[in-house]
Amino acid sequence: SPHFVGTKKPNAWGLYDMIGNVWEWVGDWFSESYYAKSPRKNPKGPKRGSHHVIRGASWVDSEKEIRSTVRYPGEADLTQDFVVGVRCAKYAK
Repeated sequence: SPHFVGTKKPNAWGLYDMIGNVWEWVGDWFSESYYAKSPRKNPKGPKRGSHHVIRGASWVDSEKEIRSTVRYPGEADLTQDFVVGVRCAKYAK
């Protein structure tokens, strides 16, 4: 089942809940073929599209899908989907 943020151990970089709790809806636009030809470091996704990326899998997915590299097209309005969330982040210099 889903769990409260920070109740599991952090990863090697000190980040909590990066994969496996809920799918993460991100600002990148989705393209089926983008990552085959994208920059290897910090790919941003195509400049526009019809769906944003969801990634990381959720608590209802199989072990083979629980990876940060798994990406699918996400709907624009996810208010009725309990397996998708967002990550609030603060940029620190």
